[in-house]
Amino acid sequence: MLIGGIQTLSLLDYPGKVSTIVFTAGCNFRCGFCHNPEFVDPEQIKKLQKDFIPEEKFFSFLETRKNFLDGVVVSGGEPTVHPDLISFITKIKELGLLVKLDTNGTNPEIITKLLEKKLIDYFAMDIKSIPEEYNKICAVKVNFQNIKASRDLILNSGIDHEFRTTVLTKFHDKAKIEAIAKFCEGANKYTIQNFRPEKTLDEKFSRFHGFFSEELTSFKVVAEKYVKNVVVLGD
Repeated sequence: MLIGGIQTLSLLDYPGKVSTIVFTAGCNFRCGFCHNPEFVDPEQIKKLQKDFIPEEKFFSFLETRKNFLDGVVVSGGEPTVHPDLISFITKIKELGLLVKLDTNGTNPEIITKLLEKKLIDYFAMDIKSIPEEYNKICAVKVNFQNIKASRDLILNSGIDHEFRTTVLTKFHDKAKIEAIAKFCEGANKYTIQNFRPEKTLDEKFSRFHGFFSEELTSFKVVAEKYVKNVVVLGD
């Protein structure tokens, strides 16, 4: 596994759990507003690869902390692009730790295998926008049928989960948020995360903006028509 970095302790990223976050390097999207460019941009990954964390070192760290942690958040980048993801998560589970997976939903086949092997305890799936906007936002051609398939797998899995959208004025408005929430209807949780321009994959996005708190509140109201538990972050 290409481990770009870890956050040794988090009380926020896995709801209700004490976790370590592991950031896998590599992604099949090129969202300009991405806040983890060092794990997405191939040139940055190439430059930083000498500083990546060896897998054996990561698991040695987990061995020393497993009695203090509830689980591990596997994030990125996009973890499902890695062919060794299943074996990587299996090793985490063998330590008796819970696993939360952050994913963009483009690989329903991997999600299916993870479910079959009972390797995931919490899913967090990004929904970028309405189907018509995906290619523009992700800066690559996206098969939206895969997004729908992953959504269905997660909704029907019986496993705790959330869907989430990073919102910025360039791409989103109340009507789109309502459409996204309807797409996620019946989910355990929907998180609306306000965009912050401090660090972005595409430097021009540093000039773009998120929304004011009043606008985010209006997003929450329309989203609650379809998902009972709606959370707004970064207002």
